[in-house]
Formats: sequence, structure tokens, C-alpha cells
Amino acid sequence: MANENRKIGLKAIEAARAERARSKIGRISGLFLAVAGVGVALALLAGWLVSNRALAHDKEKLLAEQHAAISTVGTKWDLLREKIEKFTLEAAGPYKGDDVDPSVVKWDFRFSPGIYLRLRIEDAANVSELRKAIQNSVKDAFTGCLLRETTPAIVHGDPDTPDASAAPAAPWNLRKAYSAARVLTDDWAGEVREADNKMRLLIFEQEYDKAKKVDLPILVDITTKAEFYLLVLDENMPAKDSAVNDSTVNENSGAPGDLQVPHPARVLVMNLKTGSEVVRLRRVGNADVRMIGDRALLDTEVREAVRRQVNNCALANEVWSAIRPASP
Repeated sequence: MANENRKIGLKAIEAARAERARSKIGRISGLFLAVAGVGVALALLAGWLVSNRALAHDKEKLLAEQHAAISTVGTKWDLLREKIEKFTLEAAGPYKGDDVDPSVVKWDFRFSPGIYLRLRIEDAANVSELRKAIQNSVKDAFTGCLLRETTPAIVHGDPDTPDASAAPAAPWNLRKAYSAARVLTDDWAGEVREADNKMRLLIFEQEYDKAKKVDLPILVDITTKAEFYLLVLDENMPAKDSAVNDSTVNENSGAPGDLQVPHPARVLVMNLKTGSEVVRLRRVGNADVRMIGDRALLDTEVREAVRRQVNNCALANEVWSAIRPASP
């Protein structure tokens, strides 16, 4: 009986001790978790503040580089762009008639560095549409047949050098200038400011680094070396007015000069040094494609491309003949 009472007493004491231990551990565990939670929150906040401060610092550093470029090449590009856009929009208005300034007869701009743009006349309705259309502009056979592009190696009689085999850069397509100047725009700066993490900002840093090495030097050349602006505005002509089969006509293509039918085109040249218009002509390029022998162009895409390019070359010949009439 005594042993039984002793066991009962021991059980009671052990249970009480266990209960106190559980209570004590529970109170410590709750306090510890609370403190730990506050500590983690503070650590996360500190990390966020440090990361955010570093991100803001990197943004400002990148935008400071942009601002420095804007104050140099950007200023010159803005002046040139405004001059070119104004000239283009006016050229797309009511046609004023043909005119060739006597000065262009003495100044053979074909050998000079210049800027080229070709688009459909309806794409020059306003500045917004014009800038969109410029993104799709390309050089074509018109420049190849009108202008006399050269490379330094060819001029010096070294046709086997890598420089001689490279395609001449001039005339610069206006699209290149707009593309190169993207990192100087307010829109680009706004995208940089909205970058919410380092990886996103890294994309803009890499884009700007490429622009510094490749694009901005091209923009510097365009703004400082270009002597003329050559503009071609294609006017649409319905396919039914041509003898060319309607199936070969791509009226809806966004590429300038892609009409397969002969059509009027306005060709204008501005002297960028003086800001004056020296050539304003409206001509139709039309030429026949004839294969030598019995072989014919069976591929539709190739046939259309050849027709398009020979028409462009014919247009170039028409323009130059008007600028420099042949002597009797």
C-alpha cells in the first residue's frame, strides 16, 4: 500500500514537472518565434533597401551616360531629323511640279555620302505614320543605278582586300539613323526607369553598350558626313491600268516600291548643308525584262523581283537624264 502511494505520489510529481516543462518551453518557443519573425522581416527589409538603392544607382549611372550622348550626337541628330521629317511631309503634299536647281548640275551628289528613304506617299501623311514606315525602309536598285557608291579599297585599286568586297554603307538608309538613335529617346529612358530588377536593367545596359560600340558611331557619321537627302515617294496606280497580269501585283505589301506595275514616283534631293531642295521630279520607271536564249524566269517570286528592280533602275535613269540632259 505504501509502495502504491509512493508511486502515485511520484506520478503526480512527474506529471507536474512535465507540465511545467511544457509550459516553460511553450512560452520560450513563442517568444523565440516572434523575435525570429521580426529579425527575418528586418533582414528582408534591409536587403530590399540595399538592393533597391543599388538598382537606383545603376539606373542613374546608365541614364547619365545617355544624357551625355544626347548632349552631343543627340542634339545634332534632333536637328537633322526635324529637317528631314519636315521636308518629307511637305514632299508628300500637293505636287509643285518638276524643278532642278542649276547648282546640282555642277554638284554631282552621286559620289557624295548621303541619306536615302523610299516609301509610299500615303505613309508620309503625318509624323507618326512616317516614323513607323521608316522602320521598314530598305535600299533597292534605284540607289544602285543612280548613285556611284565606292569603297576606299576600290578607289585605291585594291579589289582583293576585305574592304573592297564589303557592301558600301552609303547612302545610309534613314532607318539606320532612327534605329541607332533609339537609346537616346525619352521612351527608352522611361523603360529604364521602370525596370524593377537587376536582370531587367541588365538588358538595357547591354543594349546601350552595343549602341556605344556600333550604332552611335554610325549616327555620328550620318549627322556629320551626309551631304544630301534622297527621297522617293511611290504613288499608287491601280493594277487594272497596267498590262501586267493582276496576279503578279502585290498592292498590299508594306515594302516600298513593291508594286509590279509601272507607277509615278516623286524623286527629291535636298542639300543638307544648305537645307535647300535641289531636285524635284516626278517620273515613271518602266522597263522590259527579256531573257537571252530560251530560258525563262519560271519562279514567280524571282520574276517579280527582277521586274521590280529593272523598273527601279529605269526610274533612276529617267531621273538622271532629267538632271543631266544628254548633249545634242
